[in-house]
Amino acid sequence: MELTNEQRIEEQKRRRFIANAWMLLEKTGQARAPSKDYCQLLVTTEGVVWRWWRISLRRSAVVYPGEWAVDRDDVPDDERLLGEIERTFGCDVKDEVLHLCARSNDYLSKLPQKLLVKIASYLQLEDVIAMAHCSKAFRRCCLTDSLWRNIFLQHHKQITPEIEQLAAEHTWRKIFFTDKLRLQMLMSRQRAQGGSRMTTD
Repeated sequence: MELTNEQRIEEQKRRRFIANAWMLLEKTGQARAPSKDYCQLLVTTEGVVWRWWRISLRRSAVVYPGEWAVDRDDVPDDERLLGEIERTFGCDVKDEVLHLCARSNDYLSKLPQKLLVKIASYLQLEDVIAMAHCSKAFRRCCLTDSLWRNIFLQHHKQITPEIEQLAAEHTWRKIFFTDKLRLQMLMSRQRAQGGSRMTTD
């Protein structure tokens, strides 16, 4: 159905309103083969704007860029928009867009793992264990060897080469939770194995 002039002006205002709202996410890229179209995705506090530039190999073809805007509340039901996002940027970006539109923003778990480990290393031991139960991303962070090495160092002040070697075999988390008597047994077993290797050599 052809839009009237007034409807066209209203639609332009609506698109401008969505596009000029507070920016949450912006992605640009080329659509997957065989398409060569160039696309831009904008997610704002008011909705989603999808822009595309058709790339034609025919010299005579005149192709104009396109744009459509979807209100935040309508995004989950817009299969065409979600399909375009998934085709161009993948499933993860589509899920992120849906989370942003639902205002269930979890920015902390999107931080790089190195930074999450650094933050977790300042927590008390019981808080690290609680953090591991919050999400999959936090669980991965709380199981990293570098974090448990830091925790071990906080509680034991020094790390000997023997403990370093044991940690390489058993992980720092396991070494941390191993009681002192069992740790001494493991270390003496390691020394014995080292000695037997030397005699065979």
